[in-house]
Amino acid sequence: MLRKLGLLLLCCALAHAITYLPSHLQHAEQSRGSWMHEIEHSEVTFVESFMKVLQNHAVQRSAKGVPGPEYAFVPQYLGSVMPGNSTIEWSSPCFKHASASISLNADKTTVSVTIQLDDRKTLLCDEAYLLATPFHYEILDMALISSKTITWTKTTAEEMQDLAVGGVRVFRFPKSVSDTISSAYETIKLFLGALHGGPGVPKDVAERNLKFLETYAHCEMPPRTASETMIDEDEMQSGDMLGIVRLDGLDPLIMWGTGSHLGHTAVIMRDESGVSVLESQVESNYWPQDRVQRTPFKQWVTWAKEADYNVVWIPLRAEIRARFNSTAALSEFAKVKGLLYGYHNLLFGWIDTPDSNFPSPLTSELLGVALSIADPLMRKASSLPSLWNGALRQRLKMEGGEEMSTAQLIAEGEKRGMTFGELMSVPEQDSWVYPGVRAKDGSWLYPPGPAMVCNVFVCRMWKAGGILPPGVNCGEFTPFDNYELAIFDTKTHLTPGCVDGDDISCQILGQYKISLPRANQIKPFPGMREHCPGTAPDYQDRIAVTSSC
Repeated sequence: MLRKLGLLLLCCALAHAITYLPSHLQHAEQSRGSWMHEIEHSEVTFVESFMKVLQNHAVQRSAKGVPGPEYAFVPQYLGSVMPGNSTIEWSSPCFKHASASISLNADKTTVSVTIQLDDRKTLLCDEAYLLATPFHYEILDMALISSKTITWTKTTAEEMQDLAVGGVRVFRFPKSVSDTISSAYETIKLFLGALHGGPGVPKDVAERNLKFLETYAHCEMPPRTASETMIDEDEMQSGDMLGIVRLDGLDPLIMWGTGSHLGHTAVIMRDESGVSVLESQVESNYWPQDRVQRTPFKQWVTWAKEADYNVVWIPLRAEIRARFNSTAALSEFAKVKGLLYGYHNLLFGWIDTPDSNFPSPLTSELLGVALSIADPLMRKASSLPSLWNGALRQRLKMEGGEEMSTAQLIAEGEKRGMTFGELMSVPEQDSWVYPGVRAKDGSWLYPPGPAMVCNVFVCRMWKAGGILPPGVNCGEFTPFDNYELAIFDTKTHLTPGCVDGDDISCQILGQYKISLPRANQIKPFPGMREHCPGTAPDYQDRIAVTSSC
């Protein structure tokens, strides 16, 4: 589920962090001598040495809600200043008093914003700020100055409308330059399992992600004594689910954001050709097939072992299996086979509320700015559809508008009285069809159809098979929502050959144990999982309303 979410948010955040680094290089150069002395006397690699030295020189980490170095470079939202000379105030690690103010010049199209920092706490302390709207952004390095004014001229009517609703959003980077570099480096190391050349996950990357999950999401995956459990294929039946965790930075990010103990899901189907695995997937360095696909089970297991998957088999209970119409489900699969992975609504099954689904310090204000900045970059870099613009147009009930930018779509929502957070949290509808794209010869590069990330596809197979009520919108589900449904067997661990599992699952692959707390608890009901909060690391707000949201 949401296989590309990790790289998206990582790139957006890194773009902000890296943008202001060049201006610090001259200050970093002053300390180069001592750094190089330490590096030259180290026996480990240059890069590792450099980062360790930076960590030794870094200021105390203080990002709100981030317990470790990973993602600690993400800027913190302080507030918004609105036209009308409004001011916001705060204190910071470097200054006792800080403020931001805004003024609108006489021409009504020129906006000036001033950052004022007073009463420095320590001399050797620097700060950087991000001032942004969906249309403009500016990063201010305040290392040597205490006041800075930026001016945006010739603002459009759309921009002025956004300023009236959302103002100029003010963010503070929580790190010094050395700590920012160190934090970004520590975060990148989580993703080496997705970025390196081979299909497997290096052991040190897996261990780093295990520690991240335990610290950031209170999810533990202890080592297993056996990496493979032989289950007779005859035990597997149509509609059974496979739950997967790959410790590559992407799945752990999904798990941290959603509270799930799974990062990917697939569904079993059995017919005259044997047992197959159906899933919505992306071709990558570890998976050889793209799009909505069907793979013979034995072949799937071979690829899964090579990819260092941790896999649990989660069978439906007997009466649910009896109700599951595999013929109808396979008929639905025939309609969607070959559809592109659900990039269109990648973010939207996770975000159900305007402000209660984001792990701190991420906020809807920061996400709106980050997506607006990333939008033109991604248009140039990829032929794939936008990861969010199509879904925003659906929520605005727009026909056409493919040429509109993220910033323009946010402004259109504000024009209709919706903040960006409110727009993002409009429930996905399974009836929505996203447009395809044709090649120059008229053939489909990818055809129109529903947007299905992995767990959404599994849910839709269940829905087509008749075991979920029609009022369930699968597009709103996360992997947690899938295994939370009260449709599974409660004696799976007693299956012959299963030596490692819990009540509803049997782990068939992987070096680390998957546990599924709060699984098999909620009877499906129409409209479920459309308005659920869920805040890391304990997700207590989600647990409190799990039977009704």
